[in-house]
Amino acid sequence: MRTLCSLLLICCLLFSYTTPAVGDLKHLILKAQLARCYKFGGFCYNSMCPPHTKFIGNCHPDHLHCCINMKELEGST
Repeated sequence: MRTLCSLLLICCLLFSYTTPAVGDLKHLILKAQLARCYKFGGFCYNSMCPPHTKFIGNCHPDHLHCCINMKELEGST
């Protein structure tokens, strides 16, 4: 019985642990999304984009919106 409990504990610890590589990958994705937003002249906004702007993507997985001013969008075309 003691062996079974020990084995169960080890399995729980192994499957619940997030590796540092996963954290690093998430950080790189966040950085890439933020850089892409700024590259196109956008800015990050916490809620829906204001009326004079357009939604062009996400800044982070935390549901921040990447918005761009309509004047900048018209000037680039």
